[in-house]
Amino acid sequence: MKTISLIAQKGGTGKTTLSIHLAVQATLDGLNVLLVDIDPQASASAWWRRRQADKPELVLSDGEQLENVLSSAGKRGYQLTVIDSAPHNSAAAKKCASLSDLILIPTRPAILDLDAIGATTQLVDKLGTAASIVLNACPPPTRFGEPHIVKEAREALEVYNLPVCDTALSQRAAFSHALIDGRSIAEYDQKSKAAQEMNTLWDSIKRDLAL
Repeated sequence: MKTISLIAQKGGTGKTTLSIHLAVQATLDGLNVLLVDIDPQASASAWWRRRQADKPELVLSDGEQLENVLSSAGKRGYQLTVIDSAPHNSAAAKKCASLSDLILIPTRPAILDLDAIGATTQLVDKLGTAASIVLNACPPPTRFGEPHIVKEAREALEVYNLPVCDTALSQRAAFSHALIDGRSIAEYDQKSKAAQEMNTLWDSIKRDLAL
């Protein structure tokens, strides 16, 4: 079983939204997926209660029980767990990071958001867990390629010595609209640009984890 943790010390990065869409993307790809919600706001759990499909399954937990949850998930035959962690909680973030095969650090391209991921990257450095930064809620690309703010964000992130995912997720209303009735972007509008971006991101993550 592989485990992905979404970790962001700063709120508003789209961590929960990304967790949900990736969990469903993996499910649609044929994997047996468990989405673990340890965020006290429990937004992923609220989405899951609105969902009509049975998969992915979800467990609401906390940092102290996380190791037991993952152990049980492995015994029950899950192939992937996706953890939506709590912001502003270094203890829970450390626990998630230590138990993960891959950490995804979502950030918006604005300078204050880029500055805020420093604490998370330091945690990754100490534990040695594989990690990638995901640029999220970016201005959509134009016919000339990525907007300047996205290119500048990539340059600014070089200071952290962590890979930045090639796919930058755009600020698209469809990502949020899909969640209203418990769906993901792939289920809401499979042909949309938002769905294409998420699918491309998932494909790269899947390759990294050899799933």
